[in-house]
Amino acid sequence: MGSKESFDLPPMKQAGRRLQLVAAIAALASFLSAGCRDVDPASAPASPAAVTEKTSTELPGSRPPVTPVAESWSSADASRGPQPNFRDVAAGYGIEFQFFEDRVPGRYLLPEVMGGGVAWLDLDRDGWQDLFFTNGEVLDRRPDSPQVPGDRMFRNRLGERFEDVSVPSGSETGGYGQGAAAGDFDGDGFPDLFISNYGMDVLLRNNGDGTFTDVTLSSEIGDADWSTSAAWVDLNGDSLADVYCANYMDVTLANSAVCNYGGKPGYCGPGKFNGVHDAVWLNLGDGTFREASRELGLTTAASKGLALAVLDLDRDLRPEIYVANDMEANLLFTQTDVPAGGPVWRETASSAGAAVSADGLNEASMGVAAADYDGDRLPDLYLTHYYQMKNTLYRNLGGLLFEDDSLRTGVAATSLAYLGFGTIPLDYNMDHRPDVFIANGHVLGPAIEPSAMTPQLLRNIGTGFEDISRFAGGYFVDAWIGRGAAGCDFDHDGDTDIAVSHIDRPVSLLRNDTISTPRSLQVDLQRLDRVPVPGARVLITSADVQSEQSVSAGGSYLSTNDSALVFPLEADTADIEVTWPDGRVDRHAAIPAGLTCVLLPGRWYAVPR
Repeated sequence: MGSKESFDLPPMKQAGRRLQLVAAIAALASFLSAGCRDVDPASAPASPAAVTEKTSTELPGSRPPVTPVAESWSSADASRGPQPNFRDVAAGYGIEFQFFEDRVPGRYLLPEVMGGGVAWLDLDRDGWQDLFFTNGEVLDRRPDSPQVPGDRMFRNRLGERFEDVSVPSGSETGGYGQGAAAGDFDGDGFPDLFISNYGMDVLLRNNGDGTFTDVTLSSEIGDADWSTSAAWVDLNGDSLADVYCANYMDVTLANSAVCNYGGKPGYCGPGKFNGVHDAVWLNLGDGTFREASRELGLTTAASKGLALAVLDLDRDLRPEIYVANDMEANLLFTQTDVPAGGPVWRETASSAGAAVSADGLNEASMGVAAADYDGDRLPDLYLTHYYQMKNTLYRNLGGLLFEDDSLRTGVAATSLAYLGFGTIPLDYNMDHRPDVFIANGHVLGPAIEPSAMTPQLLRNIGTGFEDISRFAGGYFVDAWIGRGAAGCDFDHDGDTDIAVSHIDRPVSLLRNDTISTPRSLQVDLQRLDRVPVPGARVLITSADVQSEQSVSAGGSYLSTNDSALVFPLEADTADIEVTWPDGRVDRHAAIPAGLTCVLLPGRWYAVPR
């Protein structure tokens, strides 16, 4: 991308912003990492556990303005292309659900504000992606506690409506739900669900008839730690789908406390609690799993994981695992040379330049959106962070080396007034440049402003990003407390739509109506043994224009995107080149536009519509 200053700030303003940014990051990193400190009882909230933290309202910045939708896109630079247009159609399509956070007045138990996840999966293999949301439950159950519905499954009926099948499908599990990862652990062709909870995790086996069976106990998978994001990936090369699950902190009812922000009570930051070790569940092939983090080299000191992405970052056809940690150094695991006993992983984030910011500071990593943002065929890493702490773009330099390119690309300038969680890459305007969606919302509690925030849509302009949220539709000018987000073309019209979970408000389904009839091709890579294929990559050629994407797992925050890759086309047909993780290369010529293609080694077929 070169080395010029940020595209949207002149040099003098950029220098001032740089100094302001460094000061803000240093102050916030200090208070978040140090935890809470005792205060004068006279100024503390009415709680025996009252403690204090420095409030972010003392730093420059304010609540993001709610800007009216622009009357016209025509006055903008013509190179912007079509005006973004997203419509929240959840209620109209039959999706009526709100995450139950179990907030109790005067109690500040951190899971209450962390929200739930979203997963797209084709539960019945009818070619239409269904939608799953995790739900909370009562955190301190008593005999008179209300009964709370469990996790929710909505079956996609031909892209025209959704049907709540949570109860008949057996997917209405209990537990305080956090993340959801869809993958086929038993190789029968139907996606199963690993649900990470605040408390014991859950594994649902897909029976192939539209129902699930809870096999958590018999499979010996999951732990009672606070688990967040998870992903399915073959970790040891035995052609079986394993689970990497990020774990967060040791937060309990007993050790929770109220923190003081400018005289107002709120939730304490991560500095108050200890991190815990992530969990690695190795699939033994007989329906059972065992924890194998130490055996595989996938273990470090206890950390505070919130998000993860699994994909090939160095083009060696073997996936890396990137873990976004909250106010601790991020992790990057890569595979060493494969010995006779299978792959061994090692942690390389620090030497790769992807552990901390360019200033050497830990950041409050919440979500990750991995994509090739600068068109060099190397996936980059976009991370969402804390309010008045910039989001981060780690530009991939090749050779498993990264640089924090947040200032030059405008990522810092577009993020300081927000606190981001779920984030996904999507090419909303079909210009072959992945753009970014971000669900925003604070975590300190309703007494502290800002709390709800406007979401964001960032347009990739090639040299950086432009915030065009105010043009994108009514959802983007309203304030939400956004959490999990996942992308999928649920209506088969050729573009990426977005499902979002919130705190205090119902979930949203954002239908992408930017281009009425986009010319595109969707590609879903599958192996006959159903093993996940992070590490594979797909190259599309259409009218001499080439576009490449890498297959990934995980991403966003607590969520699972649709596994199909969406490619814009310049003609009515396209040639496809697939490079599989084992090095096999398949080529398919003149594939018609408008299809969703399932590619297996040596052949392909179109999903019925």
